[in-house]
Amino acid sequence: MEKSKRIILTILSLIGLALAIELCVVYYNANFAVDAKPSICAINEMMDCDGVARTSYSQFFGVPLSLWGVLLYLFFLFMTYVDKLQDKKFMGILKVFKNPASYIFCIGLFSFIISMILGCISILKINAVCIFCFMTYFVNLLIAITAKTKGISITDEVKISITDFFDALKDKKNVFWLVLVLLMFASMLAYTTVSNIFSPQIKKMQELKSKIGSYREIVDGNSIGPKSADVIINEYMDFNCGGCLFTHMYLHRIVDEFKNVRVIQHQLPLEKACNHNMQDEGHKNSCIKSKYALAAAKQNLYWEMADLLFYDGPDNEKEIIESARLLDFDIKKLKEDAYSEEVAQELSASIDDADSKSINGTPTIYIGIKKQMGVGSYFDFKQTIIDNGGIEKEQNE
Repeated sequence: MEKSKRIILTILSLIGLALAIELCVVYYNANFAVDAKPSICAINEMMDCDGVARTSYSQFFGVPLSLWGVLLYLFFLFMTYVDKLQDKKFMGILKVFKNPASYIFCIGLFSFIISMILGCISILKINAVCIFCFMTYFVNLLIAITAKTKGISITDEVKISITDFFDALKDKKNVFWLVLVLLMFASMLAYTTVSNIFSPQIKKMQELKSKIGSYREIVDGNSIGPKSADVIINEYMDFNCGGCLFTHMYLHRIVDEFKNVRVIQHQLPLEKACNHNMQDEGHKNSCIKSKYALAAAKQNLYWEMADLLFYDGPDNEKEIIESARLLDFDIKKLKEDAYSEEVAQELSASIDDADSKSINGTPTIYIGIKKQMGVGSYFDFKQTIIDNGGIEKEQNE
């Protein structure tokens, strides 16, 4: 390999490696370090490395893309100097790498193509971009351009790499080492994919999706349960209400245990910003949370959003969006609906409905026509439902 090409490839690979390591730090802070400050590339809602790092698109087979990047740039560095290592003691096996520049070109070009796909996903699906990620995309392109051999077409570069690979497999020792490495690699990927060891946020969101998925067929907007149910439970709630969290957990259990009960949640945010009955500020950001819950209902994902708001506990709109990106939301539509006149009217109607029933606190529960504040113990709540016509699932089978 020419000296000038080796120098440029070394510089580009080191730049890429530095970016990938920084992205690993961003990924760790975004997903594991609860008290970490926003990264320097978390500039606004659109340019948000932290937000992108929390999505399922920031990993492949359970391994963060930033870590894949580290491996990629180490590979480029290794290939840049592999011809220097081939004559070293115990390094004879490296002679199978006959045309390292071609390998760097092919992998670099392939990485750039994958990068462009990720870039489109970032812009169109996540609605946020990672500046450092985009910088690595162009580093990949520059590496491919630098590594390309003059006078040789792209097709021939690919043919050279493929031919060298199969020539190497003619030696049984090389086949043994290849199979061994692939088995170890596959085992590692299987573990990271199943365990989600690098993805605590995604693991949490999968649990939420699994919970709703168990009775998705009886979900309709802000209600769960068959429309022909004998017992209707109406709950007036606020996402910043501690008692509402426990009530929410109880309602999930009720739907699991009974099959003739229908639960309907109504928004009653106790915040002056949208509730005309409140004299002070009340529960900060309750209004925007209710709006996002109603907006999620437009995508028939109300209960996923309700679980997210209660269990994941986002404090503000930015955190709501970051968490929503982990689920199946159309983020652009979610934002538009949350600020639509239709959702504003729905929220106002829900508050007026509670006002007409003289409800001024949460959680307020109606089991049939029986009204009660809070639910007390789960045993008492369950007994009240049975007394009002509910039949336990086991008795109905």
